[in-house]
Amino acid sequence: MIEMMIASAAFQAFGAVQAGRAAKAEARMQRQQLEEQKKDAQLIALQQSNARRRNLQDFLALNESLTGVTGRDLNDRSLRALQERAREASDETEDRARLQFLTEQRQRDLGIAVANMRAKNATRTALISATSSLLSAGAKYSQVAPKSVGYQSPTYTSSDFVGFR
Repeated sequence: MIEMMIASAAFQAFGAVQAGRAAKAEARMQRQQLEEQKKDAQLIALQQSNARRRNLQDFLALNESLTGVTGRDLNDRSLRALQERAREASDETEDRARLQFLTEQRQRDLGIAVANMRAKNATRTALISATSSLLSAGAKYSQVAPKSVGYQSPTYTSSDFVGFR
């Protein structure tokens, strides 16, 4: 029976440690996934920014080419105002996109921090659970183990010492 208690406690402790390792590995994978998402988002944001800049440049170039066809001067006030509005709209769109990107990156950073915290908590929980299993088994063993009466000094009588003089 005592052997079963010891084996049970050992398996419970081992299981708790393994569960902690698995949870830590899962949190590590989640952190890596979020870090990859951050890198991907950074690349996508750069590509989108480049596309917006190209669109603005294409619009301005088209606008200038139309002035040649229509015979208008490049310094025409309405033409300049149209180009200025296009630049302002492009800047505003760029600023919004940058703010959105930064907000999403902060969310990913928070997710990484949470994943790290989960890994640490899983390790702590596993160690506490394993220790608790072993201590519980020790407490149960003390209830079923034969009671020791402690050290008792032997009682000697004079007949025990016959022949030693």
